[in-house]
Amino acid sequence: MKTLQSAARLLTGTLVALASSAALAVGTPAGTNISNTASASYTLPGGTTTQTKSSTVSLTVLELINVNVTSQNGANVSTSAGATDQVLTFVVTNTGNAVEDFVLTLTQSSSEEFDMTNAKIFEDTDGSGTYTSGDTEIASGTGSIGLDANSTTEAAATIFIVGVTPTTRDDSTALVSGDLSQLTLEAISETVDNLGTTPTPGQRITGVGSGGAPDAVVGTSYMDDANGVFEIGTGSGTATINITKSIVAVVDPFGGSTYVPGSTVTYQIDVSVANGDVDNLVISDEIPGNMDYVAGSITLDGGTLTDDSDTDVGVFDSTSGTSGTVTIDLSASTYSAGTSFVVQLQAEIK
Repeated sequence: MKTLQSAARLLTGTLVALASSAALAVGTPAGTNISNTASASYTLPGGTTTQTKSSTVSLTVLELINVNVTSQNGANVSTSAGATDQVLTFVVTNTGNAVEDFVLTLTQSSSEEFDMTNAKIFEDTDGSGTYTSGDTEIASGTGSIGLDANSTTEAAATIFIVGVTPTTRDDSTALVSGDLSQLTLEAISETVDNLGTTPTPGQRITGVGSGGAPDAVVGTSYMDDANGVFEIGTGSGTATINITKSIVAVVDPFGGSTYVPGSTVTYQIDVSVANGDVDNLVISDEIPGNMDYVAGSITLDGGTLTDDSDTDVGVFDSTSGTSGTVTIDLSASTYSAGTSFVVQLQAEIK
């Protein structure tokens, strides 16, 4: 397991990357024609002043390819086992002087405790600044984004890496506070990527210039990358409760398993504690309006609980909600990570 020193190392690296990869100013736009003429003036014998000019010399500014990738997280992003839609945020900026497409690639470090599952790249196409369902997925290694080369917002794009935190480490042992997962976002000029070879800064690529330029020139940062780190939460306030509800049995009036009036449905609620200690845990389940609670059907980890407010932790309150509410009050104890409960109850379809 990595220590907190490892976490500090990764965080420090992220901050250094932020400081050292500030976007360069965009120079003269590609395709710009620059012309000038020299002149000379002189006096002839007899006092006549004369001026002459050279021929006009013209040049066309070529496209210079550069890109900058910066992490916007500022620190390791806290997560918990099994958490979905976990997000790292980056900004990709075209620091060249012409419109250019950049291929985005996501990689995960093999030296940390866990890899995120189902990790994907998204562009913030709805402009919200946070990951939403309206954002566009970019296929890692093949998908690209197009960026302008100017001082407007079109020169930069906000990019999200979104994934699911696994329930175990890569070695199948349990995740613990302080475990890390490092992910890297790389952007490379599509023009350079299409070469199929590693270029050298200053290399001229003929016939592919953008913005009216005939050619492009490989800059010193034709590709760039930045890291983001997920960390299993540490300290107070980071514990989470995972809860799922399912139907585990149904018995209809005919001895079958169809959902008809008179069918008895057995519900199961699975609850587990992750990433720390929790207090005042209370599990509740409101009976739907078109169902009736089956008296005496509450169980906790296989043990039957009464419906009344008495010495056990279960109670059915017929006055709560539309058709009553089942409550399991576990607030008398503190529960640590890894603790789990299984609650079952029954209700009949009206």
